[in-house]
Amino acid sequence: MSGISEPQAPGFGTVEFALKVQSATLQVRAQLPEGPVRPGVLLPILQRLSNSMTDLAVLAANQLGEQLSCREGCGACCRQAVPISPVEARAIAEWLGEQPEERRAALLERFRRAAARLEESGIAQAARETGPETTRDGMHELGLRYFALGIPCPFLEDERCTIHEIRPLRCREYLVVSSAEHCAHPQTKQIVGIKPPVLLSKVLEQWDTNGDRRPRALILLTMLEEWVAKHPAVEDRPHRTSPELLQEFLHAFAKDAETAPSDPRGSMDAW
Repeated sequence: MSGISEPQAPGFGTVEFALKVQSATLQVRAQLPEGPVRPGVLLPILQRLSNSMTDLAVLAANQLGEQLSCREGCGACCRQAVPISPVEARAIAEWLGEQPEERRAALLERFRRAAARLEESGIAQAARETGPETTRDGMHELGLRYFALGIPCPFLEDERCTIHEIRPLRCREYLVVSSAEHCAHPQTKQIVGIKPPVLLSKVLEQWDTNGDRRPRALILLTMLEEWVAKHPAVEDRPHRTSPELLQEFLHAFAKDAETAPSDPRGSMDAW
């Protein structure tokens, strides 16, 4: 498999490593800053690696006679609850802050309308109350309740993602080989998806914005403003270096890669 690399950047150190995933080997070369950093510096690498995990899953599915049914312009899954990590929440909030005023105002209004509906339905409070003790069935039920509201992602326009390049890892990992019509009715449990060999979203969600380990907590993309209000960027105080964070990531990646199934197919949850 082709490698992932970045151009030289002054003042940055070069890191190189190889990742073994099933029968593929991915060579990675990137430029990372020295000294204490926020884990967000690794996000572009993780996003590209996530794309590679998708490619491997699709290849494995094709070898089993399956074809990916996800297509541009099909936005059914863009009405599901999308869990994001603190690192992604910060990155998306910063991206929003860089948009032209008119564009930013329009997007924030969509976020506020979505948040208001979640508050009225009780889903917002249920999301706040999730934690390490919340069961998989409980999360699935919350996802079905969310989907029933029909709230489109604030970044969805004409059934297309307008932040496709920086979309959350969970969005990249949601891949379907069953008929697209089933995606509009997740409660029927007829959605058949394919699972990437390593779910990088599971690795990333373990870090807070400082790079420390954090307990499991649900952050919904549509509740981004609330999260930002509770976690202002001025409180981000990085104290771990790129090599430290990278080593932790590589350990988690290798552990998950060891147990990656050869058959990626399986039923999909409501998110």
